[in-house]
Order: sequence, then structure tokens, then C-alpha cells
Amino acid sequence: MYNSIYPAYVKYYPGINNNQITKKQNEEKNSQSSQTAENDLQEKRKNKQEISTSQNYFPNGEKVAIDYTRRKINIDQVLSDFKNTANAIGTPDDIKSEVNSYLELVKNQSKKDKPNQQIIQSNLKSASQILDEYITNTLKKPSKVVENWVDALFLQQIDYKSIATEKKQEISESVPNDIISPETVEATDNISYTDSRSDIYIPKDPHLKSMFIQAKKYSLTNNNEKALNAFENVLDYADEIGDSQIGALAHYEKARIYDKTNCIEDALYSYNRAAHQTQDNNIKAKSHLYMGKIYDDFVKFEPAIEHYCAAVSFSGEADNLKLQTMVLTDLTLIHTDRYDKENAYMFMGLADIMADETKNNKLKARVFSKNAKCCEKLNDNNKALKYWCKSSEAYSKEEDVEHLAQNYTKAADIMLEYGNKAKAKTLLSKAYSLLQNCDNPELKQEVINRITTI
Repeated sequence: MYNSIYPAYVKYYPGINNNQITKKQNEEKNSQSSQTAENDLQEKRKNKQEISTSQNYFPNGEKVAIDYTRRKINIDQVLSDFKNTANAIGTPDDIKSEVNSYLELVKNQSKKDKPNQQIIQSNLKSASQILDEYITNTLKKPSKVVENWVDALFLQQIDYKSIATEKKQEISESVPNDIISPETVEATDNISYTDSRSDIYIPKDPHLKSMFIQAKKYSLTNNNEKALNAFENVLDYADEIGDSQIGALAHYEKARIYDKTNCIEDALYSYNRAAHQTQDNNIKAKSHLYMGKIYDDFVKFEPAIEHYCAAVSFSGEADNLKLQTMVLTDLTLIHTDRYDKENAYMFMGLADIMADETKNNKLKARVFSKNAKCCEKLNDNNKALKYWCKSSEAYSKEEDVEHLAQNYTKAADIMLEYGNKAKAKTLLSKAYSLLQNCDNPELKQEVINRITTI
């Protein structure tokens, strides 16, 4: 089993294949019941090895965090993780230098057109024996943990040719000399959770900054293959000059691409690397948030909760009220789906407090709308109605008449359940009046039809 030596903040629970999400989408398209889909997913999981049951440990005593047995390994990743191993066990500089001499031989061999697999394996083996000797002397007991790790690694699918040997993308167009703006860093997100900040990281190396901006341009134009290759080049160069922070951003950007293209395992891997490598609590929070969403989508409650809670913690450290509010809303939703009223209402209340503190009416309106839907699922129409009212008040301040009209229709549904047809008709009439200046004929017709049927 191949495992990264870099400990994860929370446990991982692999077993999500890249084709699983496609299967899930097809099931939804065929209108199968959610229970049938969940049962099928549970059956699939029986054949997967859960990382939480693994008894493998890293040399520094940390339990294995993530299983990479389902992904092809590039030699660059192996070298990076080997260096992290040496750092994790506190290897002295003289021993680390000896280890690096072997790793440098591996790196040079991997850059050839046809790398010699035997030479690479031999040097990795030698480097592992040096680290094991240090562990043995330090712990006063025999150790072969690194050598065993390397032996197991050789049984996996390894690409011995370095990705870093690919020709770096040349920037044909001029690149502005201004800083990497928050808008550039956040542009690939479907929903931007991070408020604009003046402390966004700026790489000191001008070439590295140019490479990152070019990679972002590919990403923004959905040229995913070029973007991934460009971010790999960023990672390689960042590693060469020791800029781990821009490396973390590159991992995060790769994760977003993998996420939106349904390469789930690769997305989890890259989010994990970003979360641990970055010093930016906003990136930590967002990485954990999206990992939580992935596990949430696949009905994996425990890891989803762990990542959501980590996201709340890191967004709090970053004083990012907007992100913290949205994560608390996700925690409300996941507990609502389990019909856990106590925890659902607890997180709902926390989300309310955070939303009010943001002073952001658009955010408040969205949060209150989601809370209203959760209350309806929990069969609490009184509370749902109050949230629809709060959401409407916020949308009114934003002059968002279309969403305001939709809220009125939702409130009308509740009034009909109470048997108050007059009130329901009044709410629908208000909705129709608001829609007169909106270009949404379908919604207008829907409201008219409902009014006529009351």
C-alpha cells in the first residue's frame, strides 16, 4: 500500500471511484428512489477497503491518513513524500543530506526519456535503509518501516518518468506586474466563500508568479488539460525554489479542476495536499469544505462531518464570517437529512448568528431560505414560515424581486397546509405583482395557475 507520509488533519475514507458520481447522476436521471441509490452505494462500499481500518503507521507514529492504492503514482510524488518522511521524523541535516544524494540520483534518472526502473528502485531502497538506520538508533529498536513502505510502493503502478520534465509553458502574452488578486485566486469557485482580502499570498519569484497566472488563465477558460499541466509545472518550480505556499495554491486549483470534472479521488488527494501545505486558513477551510461536500454527496456522514467541522474551525481562525456561515448551513443540511433535529437546530442557530454578523443581506437571504427548507423537512412549518419571512426581508433590502416572489410562493404553500386559502392567495398575488417586471414567464405562469386553482 502506498501512503503519503504527510499526516492529514482528519481521517480519510476512500472507496469513492471516479465513475461512482456518474452512476449516481444516471440513477437520479432515471428517477430511482434515493433509498435504492443509497442501498446500491452501500453495497459498493462493502468491496472497498476503508482507510479507517488500516493498521499502518508512519515512522513518526502518525496513523495512515489516506490510501492512494487506486491512483497511478508519479515518481515526482514519491520523491516529495520521501522528503516529507525525512522531515516528519526529525532527520538531522547530515543524514538528510545523505538521503537527498540518493533522491537526486532518482530525480536525474526520472528526467531521462526512458528512465531505468532498476536504478530508481535501487536508490530509493538505499535512501530508505539510511532512514531506517536513523530510526533504529533513535528508538533503540530495529526498524524497517521506511524500507517496507518502499517495498510496498514498488508493487503499485508507478510512472517512473518525471512529469516535471515536460516543457514548461511559455507565456507568449505579457503578464501584468500587479499582485495575484483575490478575484484571480477565487475565480474557479462556483460560489465564492472568501471575502476580498489584502493579505493574499504573492510569490516573490516573478517567473513563478507568471507561471501561476498563466495556469489560472487556462483554468478560467476551462482548458483543463493545459491547466493541470501548467499547475504541475508550478508545483515543480515551487518545489525547486522552496515556495510551499504557492505550491499549496496550485494543489487547491488542481483539486477544483478535478472536482468539477468528477475525478473524485484526485480531487480529495489535491485538497488534502493544499490543506496541509498552505499557511492560509481560508484555503485550509475551503479545502476541508469541499472534501466535506464530496463525502456528503456520497452519504459518508462521519468524514463529511469531520471536514465540515475543520472548515468551521479554520474559517473562524481566518475571521471569514461568510465562509463560516455557509459551512454551518451545510452542517444544518446534513443533520436535517438524517432527521437529527437537535443538531440541525443547533447549527441552524449558529448559522443565523454568523449570517447576522456578516451584514450581508444577500448571504442572509440565502441562509434563511435554506433554513426554511430544513424546517419544512423537519415538519416544523411555524419555524419555516418565520425563516421565509426573514429571507424575504433580506431579499427586499437587496431589491431581488424574483427571489422575493419565490419566497412568497413558498410561504403560500405553508398557508395552504394550514387551510388558510385567503392568506395563501394574498401571498401569491404579491408574488405575481413582483414578477411583472421580471423576465421569467415560466414562474409568472406558475403563479397564475396556482392562484386560479385556490
